[in-house]
Amino acid sequence: MKARRLPSGKYNIEVYVGRDSQGKRIRESFTAASKAEVELMASKFKNNIDRQRSSDLTVSEAGEAYIKANENVLSPSTLRGYKMDAKRLQPIGHLKIRKITSYDIQSFVSELSTTHSPKTVKNTYAFLVTSMGFCGVEQKFKVNLPKIPKKAKYAPENEQIKALYDNANPVMKRAIMLAAFHSLRRGEICGLTYGDLKGNALLIHSDMVLGPEGWVHKETPKTESSYRQVFLTDKEVEILGQGKPDEYIVPIKPSTLDGNFKRLCNKLGIEGLIFHNLRSYFASIAVAIGIPDIYLSHMGGWRENSTVLKEHYQKKIVSIDEAYTNKMNTYFDKMMENSPNDCPNENLETS
Repeated sequence: MKARRLPSGKYNIEVYVGRDSQGKRIRESFTAASKAEVELMASKFKNNIDRQRSSDLTVSEAGEAYIKANENVLSPSTLRGYKMDAKRLQPIGHLKIRKITSYDIQSFVSELSTTHSPKTVKNTYAFLVTSMGFCGVEQKFKVNLPKIPKKAKYAPENEQIKALYDNANPVMKRAIMLAAFHSLRRGEICGLTYGDLKGNALLIHSDMVLGPEGWVHKETPKTESSYRQVFLTDKEVEILGQGKPDEYIVPIKPSTLDGNFKRLCNKLGIEGLIFHNLRSYFASIAVAIGIPDIYLSHMGGWRENSTVLKEHYQKKIVSIDEAYTNKMNTYFDKMMENSPNDCPNENLETS
């Protein structure tokens, strides 16, 4: 919708309306003395057309329209998530988006919360609001969403990681090593090929994601900051083994990786851990040994100054927490035994 200047000096804009019964394009023409005036005329007309088009859309139709318009630019995993959200909206799918009320949505959210996690409910509600806004309804609803429970307070212990690593089969040993010692995500691990390994350098540039048709190998990582290179020890390179450039280093799907990890935890009597917790272990150890966040972000594929890193991954490790507590207690014990001037000004860092 771009204004063009006519030989007469006036400005003209043609707005695409649609097609007639023969498939011929229909355009509405606007002419005015100034560019600003004609753009305002055309904009009002187009907004009115858009409102008319969306006036009779149902919730299901709005969701389908949003997905269809964006399917060529969405990642396979995002597209799959949206399609699942759309399916969950079926109980209110028949309602018109211009007539739906906060009561309708709150009732739906409350019912959905009885069978789905708070995070799933939140994602479904977000998809509903986004698809409605895309179709011209940007109403603010008064809806109470279920609270998402806080993540575990502590990261895995060194003893747990060592037990998992020592008792894993060769494939799982590689996966645990890459996650716990180099902070790779499960999709990054399962997307690695031997062609990505050059000497001791391992290039992280792809991902294994779950699309509408199943697991697919994506040639780009999860985020721009996820593109990175990690450096392995000679022992770690040996553990990864050798293979053809197009062979996967960890030749299993991410879902299989999760299942294998859960069974290994059960076998060892380790409760409450999922594979993704190994990234939290990496981030937490880095804090304990003094790695600055600017370097940690690069190593782990987090965005620089990431609040996600600080709020969700950097956690206390019980044994290290206790070591710091013991250091503090020892310091104060000595302070009470001696005069203030004799109090040792010792370094409180753990050894």
